[in-house]
Amino acid sequence: MATAAPSAASRIAVVTGASSGIGAATARQLAAAGYRVVLTARRKDRIEALAEEINAAGHQATAYALDVTDRAAVDEFATAFRSIGVLVNNAGGALGADPVATGDPADWRQMYETNVIGTLNLTQALLPKLVASGDGTVVVVSSTAGHGTYEGGAGYVAAKHGAHVLAETLRLEIVGQPVRVIEIAPAWSRRTSSP
Repeated sequence: MATAAPSAASRIAVVTGASSGIGAATARQLAAAGYRVVLTARRKDRIEALAEEINAAGHQATAYALDVTDRAAVDEFATAFRSIGVLVNNAGGALGADPVATGDPADWRQMYETNVIGTLNLTQALLPKLVASGDGTVVVVSSTAGHGTYEGGAGYVAAKHGAHVLAETLRLEIVGQPVRVIEIAPAWSRRTSSP
């Protein structure tokens, strides 16, 4: 299936958690489709290497080290753009596999901060720029875990359910704005260590 070339107004795509996995693969695909991709993650060396790879392939990518849970850093990051076309909220992760009775609250807090508050931070900071593009897209990468549960996964499930509900609610709240909201809920793979 052919992908339409992005319009001039929406040619920038921001991908969080772009240092590996789904984030890196998404960045490669967006670059190949003609977007100028901004790669964000905490692991600067990995996103710089990915930016070099994408640029060497004749596409455009920039690496920007960013912790999505740091609102001041996110707000500063957002000042670099007049408009963007795509925001892919991919940063996240799972910690621990303990039952509710013995789960570590620090793990739960970190998962919620990254998967939910991080998505909220980027979405709030960049939503005006997505609207300004006239044809914006917000992608929230949740998980099938956000739609069900499993033993030992309550903390991760709660965080991914939060991301799911954020996307669902945002979609209702911005009806009439030139921004679409898409949730992608990947399933667990045996090649990864968490759902």
